[in-house]
Amino acid sequence: MKITIIGAAGTVGSCTAFAIAVRGLADELVMIDLNRNLLMNHVMDISTAALGLQNIVVRAGNEEDLFGSDIVIMAAGVPWRYISSRMELLKDNVPVIQDTAKKIKRFCPDAVVITATNPVDPLNYAMQLSSGLDRKRLIGYGYNDSIRFRIMAAKALSVTPREVDGIVIGEHGENQVLLFSSLQVNGERIPVSEDVKQNIRQEIPKILRSYESLGTGRTAGWTSAVGLTNMVSAITRDTGEVFPCSVVLDGEYGHRGLSIGVPVILGRGGVQQILEWKLAPGERMELEQAISTLKAAAHSVEEILKLAHY
Repeated sequence: MKITIIGAAGTVGSCTAFAIAVRGLADELVMIDLNRNLLMNHVMDISTAALGLQNIVVRAGNEEDLFGSDIVIMAAGVPWRYISSRMELLKDNVPVIQDTAKKIKRFCPDAVVITATNPVDPLNYAMQLSSGLDRKRLIGYGYNDSIRFRIMAAKALSVTPREVDGIVIGEHGENQVLLFSSLQVNGERIPVSEDVKQNIRQEIPKILRSYESLGTGRTAGWTSAVGLTNMVSAITRDTGEVFPCSVVLDGEYGHRGLSIGVPVILGRGGVQQILEWKLAPGERMELEQAISTLKAAAHSVEEILKLAHY
């Protein structure tokens, strides 16, 4: 199993590399980044940390080292700047995705590609348009929303987060759809009051602001590392687990031509099935709002890529 991380010297990339290495999810882990000295620092450190735990080769690479990768994690993007919405990064990061897509198509067209660069949903769509690869091998990462949803629900219900299950779909951003209908405690579905729902919804916009206000240039690296390695584990071990992933729709939920977070079954080869869950009326309305937003973003992606050809 060969896994390559692009943008591996950044917060998400380096944290994910460490988590993959110490969990032994790859035989070979290739780390690629333009910041060569910082990259080499992470490579040396992660290699030392992992070799006493796992039989894994961790090394720095260049674009040619994508060759033969089974999984590629795309975590590279433009340098940090203060944002109030992830969508502000769209215009700058589409060319980064376009360049990466060409390299993936050239060196490892059969890889499963997980895009963690923001804004995840339209950039996963850009990856598909730029590479022409099978949409079920292209996944946008937004699992952090579900992790946070479970933590907030657990606090409201006075239980531990490990007892709670539930997912978030829609946009990885302002238009995320909290599926309260999916909430379970110890495997049993539970009713949630409207007051609790509203209190949790009010916390969502605060998350990005709380990170951005620190001005460190770091994002939720460790949280992303946990979610990404869980997804990688499902793919490499062919577990058939259900995850919320951003995928390009082709008729599912009555729409096509955009990428949006929906429940999927993950296994060897990527998305094995897109699940069309029956949603509560309010949830379906929220999903349609997210679709409307992401259709507009998808149109912007198409226009940016069209201009790039001139």
